[in-house]
Amino acid sequence: MLVLFPAVEAFLLAFVLTAPYVVWLRPNLLTFATGATLVALGALVIEVEAGSALAPVSADTVVLVFIAPVTEELLKFGASGATGANFSSAAGAGIGFAATENAVYFLAAWNEPASYLVALVAIRAATDPLLHATASTLSTLTWHGTPWGLPAAIALHASWNTATLLYVLIDPIAGLVLLAAAGIAVMGVLLLLRKSPDVGWELSNDWRIHPWTGTVYEVR
Repeated sequence: MLVLFPAVEAFLLAFVLTAPYVVWLRPNLLTFATGATLVALGALVIEVEAGSALAPVSADTVVLVFIAPVTEELLKFGASGATGANFSSAAGAGIGFAATENAVYFLAAWNEPASYLVALVAIRAATDPLLHATASTLSTLTWHGTPWGLPAAIALHASWNTATLLYVLIDPIAGLVLLAAAGIAVMGVLLLLRKSPDVGWELSNDWRIHPWTGTVYEVR
């Protein structure tokens, strides 16, 4: 039973630290739960299987830069569409997934030196929900007939993961600077999306998707 304590603590910490984004973006709670469970589990299974099928030397890089962005954005895209295809469903899919993903990373580093764990928690808690909420918002536009939304979400995610790879494997200082710049850029993208009159109308919480036909309709 004691073995479970770090896992419980890591998951509680990860979910509690999403609070600022939950307050700000007000996610759909059903989508949040879906992102944190079904989407996260599906992505984990696909990425682990893909990693095990690749050569050990290149597996982590290929999964991080190519497989994870496509897998995670497609799954969040589906979750957001199934529960509304609007701002709150996009935020729910993104923040919920980020919470579970962060918990996995926190748990993996639980026995590392305290300074490393604190830095990891601080960086991921600040940036991971931001990245996933922004990417999910972009992809959700595709439900409303914007064809570039989903590809843009995948490209954004892949670019972010490439910056992370630089931080981890090549140069921590340059990587950290790049991640900070990327975080500012992603924040700008999310703010632009949420402030844009056109996107604001498209992703208004008045929109829903019919569960059987996939048709987007406006709730009056």
